[in-house]
Amino acid sequence: MPPSIEAITEQIGRQYLLMAFLVALGAVQIAASIAGLRGMMLLPGRRTARALGIALLFAGIAVFYLMPLWVDGPWASGSVEADSSTREWGRAGWSDLGTARNVNDVDGGLSGTDHARWFPIAAALALAVSLAGGTLAVRLFPPSPSGTDSGPDVGLGNLSEMSYAASLRSTLPELHRTFLDDARAGLAAHPGSIFGRIAKLVSRRP
Repeated sequence: MPPSIEAITEQIGRQYLLMAFLVALGAVQIAASIAGLRGMMLLPGRRTARALGIALLFAGIAVFYLMPLWVDGPWASGSVEADSSTREWGRAGWSDLGTARNVNDVDGGLSGTDHARWFPIAAALALAVSLAGGTLAVRLFPPSPSGTDSGPDVGLGNLSEMSYAASLRSTLPELHRTFLDDARAGLAAHPGSIFGRIAKLVSRRP
């Protein structure tokens, strides 16, 4: 007897999460390699990081759609042409791969709500892995000195030379200062408001 609809939804959801994670991780690696953000690259070289990103992207898609060949599910060989609620439980054959994933959401397939839940989780995990892996890569393979006196970039540009944690430490003071300056400028533009008057009184203090 095949598992319940809830079990099918959970199984397909986990498989979709894996695919979305690999694809998102590959996309992050490609973008980081193009921008030269070593603090987000899992490999030190831009070309190798880009190649890894492309491989992860295609691997995620391939694993998801080829998985029915070795994982039991509602796509048993020869049954995928039937209604998704009456399919047999088992492994798919090569001729069934085109429609193996075509499972109605009321029969255990992924609904729009499931996609809206799993994809942000996968994207967040991909970003976290990229930042953690980039930190390790920067420590193992420190970037060579650029030879310029311009200093590190501000914000995201810091990741071209340092890890996320180091970038955050150097960026927070600047972010705090610019936030206060912008807040004062915005309040000064409305001197008649309550907050504008408070800002004016604060600015008069010695």
